[in-house]
Amino acid sequence: MPVFLSNPKNRLRLRAALIAVAVSSVSLAPSPGYAQSEAGPRAEGRVSGVVVNASGDFLRGAEVRVEGSDIVGVTDGDGRFTLQRVPAGTQQLSISYIGFETGHETVEVGTSAAAEVKVALRPRTTDTAGDIVVSRSRPIAESEEAALQLKRASTSLVDVIAADSAGRFPDQNIAAAVSRLPGVSVGRDQGQERYISLRGSPASWTTMAFDGVNVISPAGRETRFDTIPSSIASQTVIRKAVTADMPGETVAGNINIVTRSPFDYPGLKASLDGGYGYNDLGQGKQYNVSGFLSGRFANDTIGVLVGGSRYERDMVTDNFENSWEIAPEDQEPGGQNRIWNAKAQNKLYRLKRSNTSFSGRVEWRPDSDNKVFFSSIYSQFRDDELRNAWVFDLDQDAKKTSSSKVGTTTGYADIRTGNTPMRGTLYGAEIESTLNSNSSRQSIFTNTLAGEHEMDTWKIKWRLNYTRADDRSKPPFQSSWSSPTDFTKRPTLVYDFTDPNLSRVQLFNTVRNANGTYSAGAARPYISPTELQFLSMTRNRQLDRTNAYTGKLDIEHSLELFGANTVFQFGGEYDKRTKTSRRTVLEVTPATLAAAGLASPTQGDISIDTPYKGKLPLGYGFKYFSSGLGTALFDKYVAAGAAQIQKDTSQKNDYRVTEEVIAGYAMGTTYFDWGNIVYGARIERIKNTGSALSMTNSGWMPTVVSNSFVSVYPSIHVNWDINRNMKLRLSGNTGAARPDYDQMRPNFSYNDTDQIVSGGNPKAKPERAKGVDLYFEWYMPSRGFFSVGGYYKDLKDILYDVELTQFGSDVLNSGGIDRSDYRYSTIANGGGGHIKGIEFAFSQPLEGLARSAGLPDWAQGFGIQTNLTLNDSKATTPDGRTTDLPGASPLIYNISGYYERYGFSARVSYQWQKAYLDAIGSGDIIGDTYWANVARLDLSLRYSINDNIQLYLDANNLTNEAGIRYQGSYSRPIEHELFGRRYLAGVRLNF
Repeated sequence: MPVFLSNPKNRLRLRAALIAVAVSSVSLAPSPGYAQSEAGPRAEGRVSGVVVNASGDFLRGAEVRVEGSDIVGVTDGDGRFTLQRVPAGTQQLSISYIGFETGHETVEVGTSAAAEVKVALRPRTTDTAGDIVVSRSRPIAESEEAALQLKRASTSLVDVIAADSAGRFPDQNIAAAVSRLPGVSVGRDQGQERYISLRGSPASWTTMAFDGVNVISPAGRETRFDTIPSSIASQTVIRKAVTADMPGETVAGNINIVTRSPFDYPGLKASLDGGYGYNDLGQGKQYNVSGFLSGRFANDTIGVLVGGSRYERDMVTDNFENSWEIAPEDQEPGGQNRIWNAKAQNKLYRLKRSNTSFSGRVEWRPDSDNKVFFSSIYSQFRDDELRNAWVFDLDQDAKKTSSSKVGTTTGYADIRTGNTPMRGTLYGAEIESTLNSNSSRQSIFTNTLAGEHEMDTWKIKWRLNYTRADDRSKPPFQSSWSSPTDFTKRPTLVYDFTDPNLSRVQLFNTVRNANGTYSAGAARPYISPTELQFLSMTRNRQLDRTNAYTGKLDIEHSLELFGANTVFQFGGEYDKRTKTSRRTVLEVTPATLAAAGLASPTQGDISIDTPYKGKLPLGYGFKYFSSGLGTALFDKYVAAGAAQIQKDTSQKNDYRVTEEVIAGYAMGTTYFDWGNIVYGARIERIKNTGSALSMTNSGWMPTVVSNSFVSVYPSIHVNWDINRNMKLRLSGNTGAARPDYDQMRPNFSYNDTDQIVSGGNPKAKPERAKGVDLYFEWYMPSRGFFSVGGYYKDLKDILYDVELTQFGSDVLNSGGIDRSDYRYSTIANGGGGHIKGIEFAFSQPLEGLARSAGLPDWAQGFGIQTNLTLNDSKATTPDGRTTDLPGASPLIYNISGYYERYGFSARVSYQWQKAYLDAIGSGDIIGDTYWANVARLDLSLRYSINDNIQLYLDANNLTNEAGIRYQGSYSRPIEHELFGRRYLAGVRLNF
């Protein structure tokens, strides 16, 4: 007996899954109309072909059906389809595609060779005389038609974004493009879309795939989609309902990025895009260049496609951040209910961000039944930032009000001086500063060798993939500085936090009076580059690398089950992923400089006279620093021997985690004249091994932890064609989200000053979910679409980033210090919970309505697209509280209006997302952390001069919305950033 079946619970799970599949199969009622006659098996054959539009372009996702039967097929990327087990003789095919007239084709089916057909569909749009109208380029209509057709043809719940005929997406990266779909919320960094949350689930529950192969992200399980430029995709498919052929770690859904193939185009194809623009905040420039070249050779049996892209943006941000606390210094009556701001700071960024990608694909198709391809994609997101941070440490040197005289201390949290949590004056306030030049790069290098082969009623698909995902930090330098200890050399600070959209501070000289009290002197509206003392300079080299190997085999067989046409699919997958993290910090301190005979620097040594680029009214002036001057200074110290390796940093942070997954599945899709049922189960054995160093009484010691478990994931999906244009979808599915690699690392570090231990939790269990979905879809005339659906997920063992009250172990005790009572910052499983919600989606070109109203032709180009998601979630935290699920916004909507006529198209899009929980707090009155309501208004203009040249203008974040996080109440912001508006104009060449 296999090891994983020796556990009675695992045997029970497997038995339940097999029973579910069997019951689903038996429940398929026989259809007398399709039963074999008693005379013997019927003669059968195959029908293959290609579906194109009037211009000869391939139509992907067209439905091809043998009339009067349950035999149906869907065209692939190059418009091809194959129908198996078609009764011999004369058969009538119907071919449907949204926005086109239904095509009909008569074929003669034999038993020896496949019948080959080519069908050209005609657009459905007509004028009043009934003639076909072609209104030049229609990028919005083309992409909408393709997306709706793929959605309608799918046997599971999906949403699709398709490139227009020019191969263009409306956004620069995949996260921004997907954010416009129903049930999608995005996490942003510096105003740029990064993480994707589907239907209120945590972002780590959304997986990413290239051409059907799951790929790990540089950030681990929480996929960073800003790493992926949209230019490499021909379409992006969001699968919200999990099927048995998908990895079990796909809990909320999967984002499958379908890359271009040279066989997507009838012949030679070339495209080039160039754009240039600026950001209004800081006047930084941005540009975009992308393109691809595709061709076929050797009598159209070999295809080659190469592509590349580069997007770069210079920007600045206006930022302030606060840190709220119940101040222990406040000993006055009611102090336990007053919330003070312990730190107020500005992080003033000068940023350069870029996306670079290179891709290539070689494909061999010796005949219509076989294809083999090799694809390679390299994509990098680079973030170079210069950050001036000014931290006003308001509680530094504060004294308890029960043991000090009024006016002789800083006055922090002292209501006796007239100070309140929102307004007041502090004497001798310490300023801390960091001047950091950081450079980080996240890259994905994924390579796939794959094949697909059809043999009568059998189809075999195989994939071999190697992916390397890197998260690399290469800062030239980081530096920290602080005020001197003498109060009279520190400023007096007047603060005003009453406006949650502006944290105000004003600086004055500090005067010590003869009686020992302090008062404010002359205004001091400038932080001198020589007043802060040098603390350290560091250079951090860090590389998190994940090497992943995947082998995947899928086998399909067409057969008749209970009189109904069925595709039975089974297969297996092997994944091995190894993540290593290595970190080394080189540091320079006053002590190392003194030992080398060097004086400590001032901020003036690396300062420049560049004017302030932001618009935030700071209340003080400062000088920017130069990355080049700081780098040269650090290099000088290294050359002089004044740098050292930072103690214990590598030991605290280095780790290696290996994950091995062996999976198998069985799945059936049975077709009826009313729709189809998809049913199956997946079984996975997962083994994790983590190694790291932990501090013990004997010093740093190797720690290795391994565990393994087996999971079974049954699923069933029913797709009912109510009529030709209406569908009802019902699904039940299961999944489990495993902890991230750094969360499983078995190493620990501690901070004696803060009395806290930090580290991974190898004992953390996967988060488990069981879900059900019910959706109604109506594909209305003239490309209209309406859908409404509900979903529910039952959750167990939800993971939280938490701070436990006790570490609870003596392994870190040393030097007479007991650290077992230190707080423990880690990840831990909480209780159960749920996610439930309703989605609405509607889109409708208004052409038909305008025509019926007798409006002129120019007025017939308007349309609307909108969606709304109402979401509710509840979860139990490790400390027993009930909260929303982190990352689950209760309300999301998108609305866009567009106009498209005579080669001109325009779209105005508005996105709105209600405030949602970001992280849980400690349970005191301050409260949990939330992301505030966020909105985006974007504008896109296109004009096609002819079929080959298109001009465009994109304008983003026109309302200049801020990114805001707050704690407990909006009146207590902990982060507030403005990024400005962005404009990009360019030209697209398409041949």
